[in-house]
Amino acid sequence: MLDKKSAALLELLFDKTGNSYKVLNKSQLLSELPKKLNVDGQSLSAIVTFLKENEYVDVKYQDKEEICIATTVKAESYLEGEKDLQQKAKITNTQATLLFVGVFLSAFLGALVAILVGKLL
Repeated sequence: MLDKKSAALLELLFDKTGNSYKVLNKSQLLSELPKKLNVDGQSLSAIVTFLKENEYVDVKYQDKEEICIATTVKAESYLEGEKDLQQKAKITNTQATLLFVGVFLSAFLGALVAILVGKLL
C-alpha cells in the first residue's frame, strides 16, 4: 500500500500520462496536488524515486524543471484495485451477525460430532 502522498501523485501521473511517456512540468504537478499534503520540490523527487524503485512509474529523464515519465501496468492495476477494494470491504451488520452465527454453529456441531465419535470408539 502506498501512503497518501504517493497515491495522490500516482493518480495524478496516471491521469496526465496514461501508459505513455509525457514531459511534465514539476511546478505544474506541485500546483495540482492537494495543498493539505504539503508536497514540495524535494519531496516530489523523493516520491518519484520511490515510485520508480517499486516499478509504478518509469522515468526517462528529469531535471530541475521537467520530468519525462510514464506510469506502468502495475500502477494501473494498483489504482483500479484500490477502488475495488473499497467497494468489497463494506459488510453490513446483518452479514456480520449471520457470519458469527454460522461459525458458532459449525464449531458447536464439530465439537458434538467429536464427542460422539469419541464415545463410539
